[in-house]
Amino acid sequence: MVVVYSVSLVFGYLLEKYFRMPWMFASLFFGLGLSATGLFKSAVESEVFKTLESIGMFFLLFLIGFNLNLSKIERLKKYFLTGALSIVAFEGLFVSLVLYFIFPATIGYSYPVALITALSFATVGEAVLLPILSEFKIVKTDFGQLTLGIGTLDDVIEVLMLASVAVMPSFVPRLQVQSLPPPEHVFLGLAVIATLAFILLKLGKIMKSLFEKNNPPPFVYFTLTMLTCFSFITLGYHFFESLAAVGAIFGGMVLRGILPKEKLYQNERAVEFLGYVFLSPIFFCGVGAAVSLSSVFSAPLLITTVAIATVTAKCAASFLVLRRLLGAKFSLLAGLGLSVRFSTGLVVQLILLKSGLISLALYSALVTTAIVLNPIIITVYSWKLAREKPP
Repeated sequence: MVVVYSVSLVFGYLLEKYFRMPWMFASLFFGLGLSATGLFKSAVESEVFKTLESIGMFFLLFLIGFNLNLSKIERLKKYFLTGALSIVAFEGLFVSLVLYFIFPATIGYSYPVALITALSFATVGEAVLLPILSEFKIVKTDFGQLTLGIGTLDDVIEVLMLASVAVMPSFVPRLQVQSLPPPEHVFLGLAVIATLAFILLKLGKIMKSLFEKNNPPPFVYFTLTMLTCFSFITLGYHFFESLAAVGAIFGGMVLRGILPKEKLYQNERAVEFLGYVFLSPIFFCGVGAAVSLSSVFSAPLLITTVAIATVTAKCAASFLVLRRLLGAKFSLLAGLGLSVRFSTGLVVQLILLKSGLISLALYSALVTTAIVLNPIIITVYSWKLAREKPP
């Protein structure tokens, strides 16, 4: 842990100074180095490290929900819905056609498998985007809110893809999915989380007035933060493991809706310190360490094709949907940012791989594409945001 934090601080300073990249991404490259050399393998694979890595991911997702301005979302809701659905659908359709017609053997010559693989891969790694938006203080702008909002809504699309895998045996008899609950169980969990969040947000005014009248000590707000975060995570996990990520996002939205205005900034700083400074380096180090760099050279044509197809589709869809609100430049930049991975989308591909419906080459290509593209996208994204502030 000491080594991870030391590397993150020292090399993170250099990344911020010379490349305008958030400092915590130094731990990602450090993780890639650990993967290549095999150093500290036992420590990285230990239960303690894995647990902290998972908590780090959940806190980043929690911060996404916490940073969503619901009033602005209401004003821009047509862009969120249209953007999330069209961008993910356009990329999913385009990439699925590429896989089906150019690399059919990798998906067992099945278009439903190609479509679900592509749609799940089209989801956004919003946990990566939030630190960048926060670094340049544009989380509250239309650009920042649209980026996070679309990234959050596509988590729901991702859950729908997981449910689709559960019902695929009806269409593809060879697919055996024993690790997933019944699809109605997944939908029930999503409905329970959303309903509970809706009720608590409606009660937000009452809770705010109670806090303002009684003026409780600071530890009450910290306890409330932890309780809200882990309650929603646990609720999601109770129904289905991948719903824990959705629960974390809804938990952040609820916390923001029940805190008094004067306590919001103070509590926000404490939560961001825990999420960004303490836990995010472990999360990104774990992501980097999980990558096998040898996979980069295993299927160069497949990796290149998938990378070009995904970025092109997402930028084109973003330009068509968001150009009136953000302008041509920043609609394309939003599409580029939404091409960042690191979500739980690879869960679907892993299940398909274990079921024998997609090849190891395709699975490796999808993982490698995410790893190779992310540093490039992050660099260009950060460089552009450093030069010009979006609307």
